[in-house]
Amino acid sequence: MTQSDYVFADTKQDTEWQRLKWVQEVFDPVTTSLLEKLGVTSGWTCLEVGAGAGSILRWLCDRVGESGRVVALDLDPRFIAQEQRPNLEIRTQDIAKTAVEANRYDLIHARCVLLHIVDRQQALAHLVHALKPGGWLLLEDPDFTTNIAALTEGETARVINRVFEATRQFYASLQINPALGRQLPLLLQELGLQDIDTHSNIALFPGASPRSQIWQMAVAHLQQPLSDTGIVSEADLDLFLQGTQDPGTWMLDYTMVSAWGQKAALP
Repeated sequence: MTQSDYVFADTKQDTEWQRLKWVQEVFDPVTTSLLEKLGVTSGWTCLEVGAGAGSILRWLCDRVGESGRVVALDLDPRFIAQEQRPNLEIRTQDIAKTAVEANRYDLIHARCVLLHIVDRQQALAHLVHALKPGGWLLLEDPDFTTNIAALTEGETARVINRVFEATRQFYASLQINPALGRQLPLLLQELGLQDIDTHSNIALFPGASPRSQIWQMAVAHLQQPLSDTGIVSEADLDLFLQGTQDPGTWMLDYTMVSAWGQKAALP
């Protein structure tokens, strides 16, 4: 993935910061519970790919303690550049193009990263190569095929569904698989990982909620490319954005799929 491949790369800093903060608020509770389940503890060496606004890397730094180490990779580390922790290293790096140290990490985590990488197989190969024998890879990505208007009828529902379909079509035009989330366990199997398991997180949400704010900011930023799909009009987009601020408008969100697997231990 290059900087230009990321659909939010040109978002204004304050806007992107707030969008990432909403993402953290919605999805961090599940992510941290899974990291606890995988046994992250003192002394571990962890790799956080696509650190965003930094909440998970901070959690990992606290968890592994002074005897552990966290490496954070991001193409655009502007929101974590000021982090000063003795057990943290920040790198500006494209995981699809450049490998990291082999057999080094007890845990590698990437949330909402893989869907933006065209050469996913190469990126995944680099990640598995970097795992220690017995190390864990935790991937989290959305499945946008579950997005639909809910508890909302008439033209508003039709507009919401058109915007969701335009989003899927736009992502597909960028070689982003809208259904990537559901494919994660198969990808882990193909990589030869063991003890694979999954968790799926989907929610019915109203306007004026954290999830609706994520959609409001995403659609506001992508208005032109969504309009260019021919599926939605400017009026449709305006109505959708109004709905994201209306507590009486309900939508079913994408499914965030978390999948994890373990690299085989040495015999």
